[in-house]
Amino acid sequence: MQIDKNRIKAALVAYTQRYKSAKEASVSIGVSSATVSQVLNNNWELISDEMWRKIAAGINYTDKVWNVGVTSVYAKLSSFFAEAQHHPKGIDAFVINSSLGKSIAVDDYCANHTNAYHIRCHRFMSVRTLFKEILKAMGKDSSGTTMDMLDNMVGYLERDNHPLLIIDEADKLKDEVLEMFVDIENKLHHKCGIVFLATPYLKKRIEQSVSRNKRGFAELYSRAKKVFWDLTPSKKEFVRDVKIICHANGVTNEAVIAEFTNKCENDFRVLTDLITAHLTNQAEG
Repeated sequence: MQIDKNRIKAALVAYTQRYKSAKEASVSIGVSSATVSQVLNNNWELISDEMWRKIAAGINYTDKVWNVGVTSVYAKLSSFFAEAQHHPKGIDAFVINSSLGKSIAVDDYCANHTNAYHIRCHRFMSVRTLFKEILKAMGKDSSGTTMDMLDNMVGYLERDNHPLLIIDEADKLKDEVLEMFVDIENKLHHKCGIVFLATPYLKKRIEQSVSRNKRGFAELYSRAKKVFWDLTPSKKEFVRDVKIICHANGVTNEAVIAEFTNKCENDFRVLTDLITAHLTNQAEG
């Protein structure tokens, strides 16, 4: 990534506005508050290229020019997030196949709504790591025992104005970590929106675990209201979504759009590559 310091600074200014203070923003990025202050005040002499890249990664900055298209997935998720944030009712679970624009919708929502926290899960995430990641996303200290972290996290969220936890790729979590959301929802019932995003495997896994009477899963299923909302676009929606993304990024030729629709095969990552290559070829002329 090319280091455009002025653009990274502008993105950092917007990012810090999502937090109560620059210190909280610095904790969420994983850099010192002094470094954030230096960037914001144009004191760049002692800031290394490596630190600029770390800041850029922490605030989800990219130098690639890409316009967000309001696809069916984007529109649905934005609406569901707003409802969960302002009218929390247990856990809202949404399933969708990969590469259909979920991440763009999440990132854009969190960038434009305060107290919305995006937690990306992984297969090796423990309960302690989960709490640490939530506290980091909030810009809060994550020291202490696991119980201390839980108590602090709940306390901060109770004091937040309409907080929302977006638990992305929840299907990757181990059983004991998923089970912890029963306790989290109990403590934050009607005080904090909790959204699970996952592939359809999560629905199958939880329902099978309930049928096998695995500990905690009946309670978790109940907290999710025994509903998994499938956001995977229909064929008609997908065709329309491809056109929306193409138009948003300057591709308007109908023959080209039809070609891209066939080539991308329900995968917006592939579509992004196709559009980028097409625009590059046009620019090189």
